[in-house]
Amino acid sequence: MPITVDRAIVIACALCGFTAASWAASMDAPKRKPGLWQQTVTTTGLAVPPQSMSMCTDEKTDDLTAARAGQSRECQQQSIRRDGNAFVVDAVCRSGDTTIRTHGRFSGDFTARYSGELRSTFEPPMQGMKEMTQIIDARWIGPCKPGQKPGDVMMQGMGSMNMNELMNADPQKMKELMQQMQQGAPR
Repeated sequence: MPITVDRAIVIACALCGFTAASWAASMDAPKRKPGLWQQTVTTTGLAVPPQSMSMCTDEKTDDLTAARAGQSRECQQQSIRRDGNAFVVDAVCRSGDTTIRTHGRFSGDFTARYSGELRSTFEPPMQGMKEMTQIIDARWIGPCKPGQKPGDVMMQGMGSMNMNELMNADPQKMKELMQQMQQGAPR
C-alpha cells in the first residue's frame, strides 16, 4: 500500500500518541507495563479509517521516548501536568512553515489500559488541514511476541519499525527522510 500524505500525517501523529503516553508515564504517572500494547487511533480531520498498531515496550523505551520528546527542537513549548486522575499534555511545535498547537488529555492506569484525546491546530494549514482530533485507546495485550524487541512497532498494513532505532538515528537524516516522504507521497 503506497503511503499518501494523509496516511503519513496519521502515522506520524499515531506515533505521537505512543510518545505522549510515554511522556505522561515519565512524570509521576504509573509506568506503562512492559510488554505488547495495542493502540487504536481514530482521527477526525482526515479521511482515513482508524489506525491500529502494536508496540513492544519496556521501561527503557518509554524513558527514551519521553526524553526525546522533551528535547525536540521543533517544539518551543511542551508541558504536562496532572489534573485529578488525568494527565494534560500541551505542545507548540513547528513543521516547516506550520505552527502546530496540540492539547491532549490521557487517563488510565497505564498497566492495563489508557486512553486519550489529542486536538491539534495547524497555522497555516498543513496540506490543507486546519485541525485534527485523535482519539487514542490503548490496552496491554501480554508479553512481547517471540522475536520482538522493545521499540518494535507493527502498523496495520504498513509493516514494522523500531522506535528506539529511529530515535537514535541522525536527526538530519530523519528530517530528510520525512521530507522525502512528504514530497514523494501522493494525495
